[in-house]
Amino acid sequence: MKNIFIQLLLLISLTTFSQNGDSVNVVVKDTSWKVSGFFGVNASQTALSNWQGGGQNNVAINNIFSGEAVYKKGKIIWLNKLDAQYGVIKPGDDKLFKKNLDQLFAISKLDIDAFAKNFYYTTQADFRTQFAPGYNYNGDSISGRATSDFLSPGYTQLAFGLEYKPVKGLSIFVAPLAGKMTYVNRQYLADQGAYGVQKAVTDTAGNIIKHGKKSRYEFGGRLVLKFKKEINKKISIDSYLDLFSDYLHNPQNIDVVFNNLITIKIHKLFTASIICQMVYDDDIIIKRDWNKDGKYDNPHDINGPRLQVLSTFALGFGYKF
Repeated sequence: MKNIFIQLLLLISLTTFSQNGDSVNVVVKDTSWKVSGFFGVNASQTALSNWQGGGQNNVAINNIFSGEAVYKKGKIIWLNKLDAQYGVIKPGDDKLFKKNLDQLFAISKLDIDAFAKNFYYTTQADFRTQFAPGYNYNGDSISGRATSDFLSPGYTQLAFGLEYKPVKGLSIFVAPLAGKMTYVNRQYLADQGAYGVQKAVTDTAGNIIKHGKKSRYEFGGRLVLKFKKEINKKISIDSYLDLFSDYLHNPQNIDVVFNNLITIKIHKLFTASIICQMVYDDDIIIKRDWNKDGKYDNPHDINGPRLQVLSTFALGFGYKF
């Protein structure tokens, strides 16, 4: 019995050798996937201008995550990216924790070698929204109902076109066929026609006859420029510019999304980061409450499309992978 057991062990061992008897089968690690990213928890100072998501300037605690997974094999490149940012603030003697940074942005892009070097047939899908409700504030009190929330708004875009990558880290994506869907999940925001959806139908007394639509569809063209580069071992930049034109409604009014993230490694576990985001959408009406009474009926109140700007400088714990 003992001899049989020993023979079985020898047989199992021999199966690891190749037929020529002088080599061993080796499991080769799949190198098709490459994963990279950055995570940071920072103390920061934030300045907002016409930021529709709501918020307030002050010192804050912000969390930043930017991750990327790229599959590359043969003629195919498949990129998946997630950017998430969230921060809260409690200035002075205020009792409320207030949001001052909030974004969720995901992209999935498939590239296939095209007719010439550095050209690719490309399909891109992306999704953009925020995590939590945003409010306007009057001192330590919330002024009015939430101006935004998760999926209020939310944006989904799908584009087909041609991408050109002249150098490493730079890409230019031209998509003559692109669709954009806007979601406004909170009904009262949809009834107001917020973020460009069709507002509610009301009678002469202001009573709602038909609720506003919670979604809006657009068809047009896109131009997307991306630049990602490590300037040196300590400084890296990740920039994304997205331009969209609706063929069917005021095509001359271009929607703009411009995101920038610069990370500076100070120490192994400490990093400085600079965030700058700009959004312009002709269909988003920015309400400026001049006297902060929450009514927006003062002659000095200004309602109309505006450039939304958010800039943040942060210093704290950071881990790059």
